[in-house]
Amino acid sequence: MTKQLAIINSENTEIIEAIADYFKNKDVEIAYFENLNSIENNQKDFDLICLCDFNQNISVEVSPNTPVINLHPSLLPAFAEENALEKSFTSGIKVGGITIHKVTPDNFYGRILAQYPVLIGLTTHYKEYKQEIIEISKKLYPAIIESILDDRIFDFTDLFKHSCSGGCRGCSGGHCSH
Repeated sequence: MTKQLAIINSENTEIIEAIADYFKNKDVEIAYFENLNSIENNQKDFDLICLCDFNQNISVEVSPNTPVINLHPSLLPAFAEENALEKSFTSGIKVGGITIHKVTPDNFYGRILAQYPVLIGLTTHYKEYKQEIIEISKKLYPAIIESILDDRIFDFTDLFKHSCSGGCRGCSGGHCSH
């Protein structure tokens, strides 16, 4: 059965494109919306709604049966606010990161689903830090989304699975040895 995924558009087009690419050969139909109001006016039932904006902190009033998740550019509960990426970088911390969390009408920063650290070195520039947050988000967010759609618990080994289709040197019998 085809799963229905709704994505709220944002300036993080790289992350949205990574999600689309991840699911392009899977049984998942993706619908894109400018905001949550657009979803509320839509007649389709979604299996999951994904927010993709680092500075999005919005009221969520969708079906109680439809989970909503978001990605946040800090290791929550630290910097649970707007401009978290900039604030975490300028705060002097040495480890920032990305958090994927549930969103509910009562709690925008709901249950944490996964976190991944990003080290901030003495010579790290803000642009480098932001790009690393984006690169990790492009890998982590689609894997979390898939685990929710498949109704299974996310395991970090999902991030390290090799997606070989059997054509590389390390493959034997369709299973890659690396």
